[in-house]
Amino acid sequence: MGDRRRTYLWWLVPLLFGLIIGWFLLGWLIAPVKWSNAGLQDLDPTLKSAYVVTAAEAFAQTQDSAKVIERLQGMGTQVDVAAIASDAVAAAEASGDLVTADRIRAMAAAVNLPLDVPAAPAQTQEGTDQAQEGGNSSVLTILGLLLIAGGIALAAWLLLRRRSASDDDGYQDDEMQTAAAAAPAGDRSVAASTAGAAPSEPPGQRFRAEFNQGDKTFDESFDIEGPDGTYLGECGVTISETVDGDPDRATALEVWLFDKSDIRTVTKVLMTDYAYGNPPLREKLSSRGDAVLLSQGIGFVLDAQTLRLAGKVMDMEYDQASAPPSSTIRHLMVELRVIQQPPAG
Repeated sequence: MGDRRRTYLWWLVPLLFGLIIGWFLLGWLIAPVKWSNAGLQDLDPTLKSAYVVTAAEAFAQTQDSAKVIERLQGMGTQVDVAAIASDAVAAAEASGDLVTADRIRAMAAAVNLPLDVPAAPAQTQEGTDQAQEGGNSSVLTILGLLLIAGGIALAAWLLLRRRSASDDDGYQDDEMQTAAAAAPAGDRSVAASTAGAAPSEPPGQRFRAEFNQGDKTFDESFDIEGPDGTYLGECGVTISETVDGDPDRATALEVWLFDKSDIRTVTKVLMTDYAYGNPPLREKLSSRGDAVLLSQGIGFVLDAQTLRLAGKVMDMEYDQASAPPSSTIRHLMVELRVIQQPPAG
């Protein structure tokens, strides 16, 4: 009896080892079975439905019935394909994808494929109408928002325009006061009366000149015209002096006014702290025009035969990285306001 059990044991042990090596190691890890060239009928039902949807989308583009038959015949008999297509229609309608459901129905009708799904043209039309109504509502909403945005933009523009007009009036008053202060003692009464009559006088012309460091050829000029467009003269701003001849380091700018009724061009030189505080350089620049120490908000006046220019430094900045300190202009914005004045008696 004991010998028989030992004989069975010798057969059982190799069998177990064979199962472990052949099934688990070889069959699942080392050389698992790989499926290839499977037919459409072997696909998972979900993949079959997806294939039908793809065929319906292709048919919607090409309307080729023969191609549809060729694509679907590999999925089995007509009954099998009809069942898959019916399931695909039901799934599409359940998810609310009525477009896909209609495409599958159209494909099935083209190849005489009977579907086991009740037709729902009324529901489809209702859904289409609802979609159209939703689209119309969206368009109306967008148009309403655009109108509101346009109204806000218009209101903002009008407000800015009103503020700009107020700033112009304030600037004109400051300009006249500057002109009155800068005028000789004998002309101050004329300047004061001009300032008092400013609201009834024409506003004149205003220009802005902007200089930025590195503009080696900076030279801006503006034509001055009368109310009827006649040429009265010119004004402008240009580089007057640089530090040690370096064209990237402007230390003084000239503001000039040319009156066609005058034989001379009136000039003032806007100097940096460095240029203004350097006596030899200041004397050199003063030969070109009256010296004005640059600072933000400073005003100045140039008088010609029939024109007066009131200028103001709106913004300025030094290049603090350059030596000597406060010697190089990084940015400068000058506003020039030109008005006509009676010829000097």
